[in-house]
Amino acid sequence: MGLTMLRLLLLPVFLFTLLLDANTELHPYRWLAVSIFVVMAITDKLDGYLARKLKQTSKLGTLLDPIADKLLIACSVILLSFSWVAPSGFQVPRIVVFLVYGKDLVVVVGSLALLSLAGKVTITPRPLGKLGTFLQLSMLIATLIGSDLARIDASFAWWTIRTLWVAVGLVTTAACADYVVQGLKQFSRWRSSSK
Repeated sequence: MGLTMLRLLLLPVFLFTLLLDANTELHPYRWLAVSIFVVMAITDKLDGYLARKLKQTSKLGTLLDPIADKLLIACSVILLSFSWVAPSGFQVPRIVVFLVYGKDLVVVVGSLALLSLAGKVTITPRPLGKLGTFLQLSMLIATLIGSDLARIDASFAWWTIRTLWVAVGLVTTAACADYVVQGLKQFSRWRSSSK
């Protein structure tokens, strides 16, 4: 849980560094923001690995870990959708922002509805959800370093970021559908057991 707390503490530092870099031609803080972002992403994976390996999970850690992930991705996606924050030509399209937020909103509303009806809800990480998170983190890193990639190879940078936008959109939509199916299965089991 200590790594989760570290991620939560680093989030405002990352956002502040990202905003310091906004509206500047040289982007003096961009790589500092990238470094903080990478540390946060690595500590997320390390935290999950250690919790499984050492069998040290807590209810608070189980609750805070996905919140830290969602806050990092949600804040980053929204900020990097603005042209005055993202490198020129690399801002995250509004449709991708809508899909990322929409999926989370559907999961939250569905979970609350199931909780109010059935009295309990089980949300477990799903393969599509994990892939979606990985792609979202990759897209955000690519966005942060997009202008540097473009200086090396403009065509590669252009295709990489656009491929990630499409992949994030498709996988996020599929993950949302998967979570809806899981919720409907739980609802169906509850209805069968309550008869």
